[in-house]
Amino acid sequence: MAEMMNRDSYMQQAERARSSLTTTLESIDRQQAQSRNEVSSLVSRSETALAELAAAILTDLSPQVIENATALTGYRTFAVVNPASELMKAQQGLKQQMVARGEKLRVRLAEIEELPSFQNRLLLRSPRTGTLHREIAELEEFREPFARVIGKCEHPRLQRLLDVEYGLPAYAVPFWRLSYFSDWKAGDEIVARFGSDKTFAEVRSEYLHARDGLAVYDQKLDKVRAELAQGEALDREHAEFVAEQKMLADGNHPGHVQLAKMPEQFLKDARIQLERYLSDLDFAMIGDRLQSNPNIELMAKRYYGLRKQTDYLRQTSNQLLANSRPAIEQSLQRLQRDVTKYQRPKYSGQRFSREQFDKLRERERRCQDLLTRQQQAQTAILAFGAYQNARLDDDFLWWDLITDGKIKANYIDEIARFKAMHPTYRYRRVKQKQQDQIAEDDDIELIDDGSDVVVAVINSSNPDSYPHERGSDFS
Repeated sequence: MAEMMNRDSYMQQAERARSSLTTTLESIDRQQAQSRNEVSSLVSRSETALAELAAAILTDLSPQVIENATALTGYRTFAVVNPASELMKAQQGLKQQMVARGEKLRVRLAEIEELPSFQNRLLLRSPRTGTLHREIAELEEFREPFARVIGKCEHPRLQRLLDVEYGLPAYAVPFWRLSYFSDWKAGDEIVARFGSDKTFAEVRSEYLHARDGLAVYDQKLDKVRAELAQGEALDREHAEFVAEQKMLADGNHPGHVQLAKMPEQFLKDARIQLERYLSDLDFAMIGDRLQSNPNIELMAKRYYGLRKQTDYLRQTSNQLLANSRPAIEQSLQRLQRDVTKYQRPKYSGQRFSREQFDKLRERERRCQDLLTRQQQAQTAILAFGAYQNARLDDDFLWWDLITDGKIKANYIDEIARFKAMHPTYRYRRVKQKQQDQIAEDDDIELIDDGSDVVVAVINSSNPDSYPHERGSDFS
């Protein structure tokens, strides 16, 4: 018969279980965060290894190197769009553009030098003695008296005074209107600027004359200044084209710089294309070809091994950690629900079975076991570096080399498929003898992968798996 407990004992046990499960959940979170960081580090290392591998395969864009790279990797795009040919086309195209640019500069410079405005540039545009500068100075001098008159007459009401002909006999605003006094005040303010001996009619006449004179001089100034600006723009264009023509002749034109960088840029682009191809490639497909070049084969093993390490670490985190979370979270929710429910006075006489807490402890133990196994797998994955011991062929399992065959992980799809396709497979440890001879060691202590534990943790989350007495909600 199941051992029973009263409500107070049950609440104490539930609080302890909730605290313990919360701590376990926090451990899962920390371990997952650590795993994500290590995955990011492996991704960075694999990207570096891939770039180094592509650079070793494609050392330059010579026809022989490209042919060897195509034969070695099977990347047929180079045979269709040859980077060396594309580089040559681009170089020829840029050279033609520079020749055309040089001819365009020559023609335009000849056109500019035939223009009278350019031929007489010193006479017209010399800063101190040029006729255009002198003409502008004279026009500004003649314009100045008119501008002073206009300046003295500036007033917000001036245009109205002109419109109503204030100061003239035709002014017809009656004195009882408010506007009459406003006109009077404005007129007096303007006249005061010219002295008390003048009437507004005289000031009005002087203003209109100055306005007309100012318009004439401004029109002339605009014309001369436009001519000067056009000439100066022509001078700048000539100077810029002469400088560019000299750069073309001296070989330091931006086009020459671009031309010099083209081989490097095309090589970089070709390597990026090769990297994209290699990043999706199963290296077992080209393992036999790589054997002809031991240095590149070792670099390929290093990159492919880092790729495998990244994938394995992701899957161990997903399968052993992420799959543990739902069951723990579900148990926590159920505990919280029961704690809230059974603390009510009406349940003071409720009795509960201890069996449910035994099942919770078993679930937590299994989860802790998964955490330990994931940490063991992660440690082995991150510690691996013996890429030279790998083989790039179909009957080789990277997982066993990386973990030294000590950790089983049938929850990883690749491993499960490999074992299914190779039923007689047995890992043989590779060790180095003193004479640098490779030997095999069958004395391997296996660590269970815990794949059954994953299933047990998930399956035990069934809410009906351990009901307690009198219909308690928590299980």
